[in-house]
Amino acid sequence: MIYIATALVVTFLATAAPRIPASLTTGSLHGMVTDPSGAVIPGASVTVMSANFVRHISTDESGQYTVSGLSAGHYRVQIHAAGFSTLDKSGLVLSPGYETEADAQLSISASKQEITVAAGLD
Repeated sequence: MIYIATALVVTFLATAAPRIPASLTTGSLHGMVTDPSGAVIPGASVTVMSANFVRHISTDESGQYTVSGLSAGHYRVQIHAAGFSTLDKSGLVLSPGYETEADAQLSISASKQEITVAAGLD
């Protein structure tokens, strides 16, 4: 009888012990990339980095990106798309179990043209 009671207590304690889901030990970073008019930019290059982490991804067809499973800490995001200036966001803080939003509106890149004219002197 004592063995059965002990087994029941052990079983109860094992099932009642608090469990921390894996999703609460890491965080995620997500955002939407748009142009100055608010239109989404699919295929933009997104680089997420911290002191010991770098991941390169692209925005999906709706201009969104998500990086999950990130350790808590400070992150930086660089976003670039053809015809737009590179955007650099730093100081993003991720906490376990939370999603940090890092939306970005890219500016149109100023085009630079260089023309060289050479005149022949004969």
